[in-house]
Amino acid sequence: MAPFEVDWSELPKELLGSVLQYLPYVDIIRFGAVCTSWHSAATDKSYSLAPQLPWLMLPYKVGHEGKESRKFLNLTENKIYQIKLPKEIRHSRCVGSSFGWLVILDRFCRALLMNPFSGAIIHLPPTETFPDVLSVNRSKPSGEIDSYRILRREPDREYSISAARLRVALMSKALITADPLIDNNYMVVAIGFSGLAFCKPGADSWTQLDRTNLRNSFEDILYFNGLLYVLHRRGDIVAWDVIDLPLNESTKVTHPCRMFLLRAPQPIENWFVRKRYLVESSGDLLQVLLWFREKWGRHNVFDSASCSVCRFDQSSKTWVEVDSLRDRVLFLSPNCAISLSAHDFPECRENSIYFGEYFWEGWLECDPNVSHQNLGVFNLEERRFVRYSSCASQRIKPPLVWVVPNFR
Repeated sequence: MAPFEVDWSELPKELLGSVLQYLPYVDIIRFGAVCTSWHSAATDKSYSLAPQLPWLMLPYKVGHEGKESRKFLNLTENKIYQIKLPKEIRHSRCVGSSFGWLVILDRFCRALLMNPFSGAIIHLPPTETFPDVLSVNRSKPSGEIDSYRILRREPDREYSISAARLRVALMSKALITADPLIDNNYMVVAIGFSGLAFCKPGADSWTQLDRTNLRNSFEDILYFNGLLYVLHRRGDIVAWDVIDLPLNESTKVTHPCRMFLLRAPQPIENWFVRKRYLVESSGDLLQVLLWFREKWGRHNVFDSASCSVCRFDQSSKTWVEVDSLRDRVLFLSPNCAISLSAHDFPECRENSIYFGEYFWEGWLECDPNVSHQNLGVFNLEERRFVRYSSCASQRIKPPLVWVVPNFR
């Protein structure tokens, strides 16, 4: 009797869709490569996919700025993949990551959205429409952008700046309020060198949101429950209702987050807050503080790092320090903040924070004498950092960035 034969390409699409709901990103790609019908199911937007663990986009090495490929760390497999990206990634700088899209400033300091997994690109309004950017200068032989004329405040004066230098100064962080392929009412909001600015789909220019504060006073931004939260370096928060933008004034939602409200990880004398992050987690607004400790008698020389987490209490309008994230795991980097359930990703440590920051020798208790750059994860229960990956010691250019795989 002939064995029962199955034509796998003829499996019902509904069955294929149910399988896709349990697959990580790499397996979805493999799934779609089997045959035409499986590829059709894998790219069908009507099927919901499982939550995806973010990948860490690693910086390029010095001298490799012109390449069109970047390396990504996949925590699920603890493996590094090299992905070829659109040519716009060359000599670019990533200033944000939301919903699987990167906010990129290309080699000419033009802003765009790029999906590194699908290769899709959405161009944003011209840089010369950004607040305090007055004009653009082009090279006569090629017509390419050479420099910009900008207005520098305090003191007010105009001067010329190269595209490469403006690429570093134009935006320190940007975010997208919704997935552009799902919600056409999204916005791109950026902390600029002259304050806050935003743009919407179809807009031909950037709009100033707040020019009362310079970029150096902003620490982080977060879109949460229809409000744009802006965290200042001193710890207080300003919230904007972005539904009916533009607005003329902001509304404070909390008193300053003063140092004495927070439990320092060690005696406060030689500890200081190196970085603050805003993140939404299970409906709570959290502020994560990354602490560094200076060596005694050695200014700007550090021998340890720690972390604390505060939750914003809506009733008292104050920050309350928390000792546990419960089943959550956070992924933080200078340009994004992500909260996921540890139950969905058993390969990650619950009640932990994965930092897209480099920790040098002496900062990780489990490996105090390393001679390379570590990527650290902080566990709130154990109150210490451990290493989850490392990179060879070398000069690093753009910052690390977490990005959630999204190829649809």
